Amino acid sequence: MPTQSHQPVWWKVIVGMLLILVQVKNHVLPSANLLKANNEAEQLGMYIAMVALIGLGCWLVYSGIKPIWRKNG
Repeated sequence: MPTQSHQPVWWKVIVGMLLILVQVKNHVLPSANLLKANNEAEQLGMYIAMVALIGLGCWLVYSGIKPIWRKNG
C-alpha cells in the first residue's frame, strides 16, 4: 500500500481562500456595477449562493490541510 503524503494540497487551499475572500469582500464592500436583486426572492437566492460558496471554500481549505493532521495508523 502506498504511503500517504503529509503535505498539504496547495491548490485546494489557494482556491478555497480565494472563494472565501472574494465573497466576503463582495459582501462587505459591494461594487456599484455588481448585479443587484430586484426582489426579495432574488436577494435570498444571492445570499444562499454566497453562503454556499463560502462553505465550499471552507471545505476546500479543510480538505487541503487535512493531510497535515493525518497520522499513519
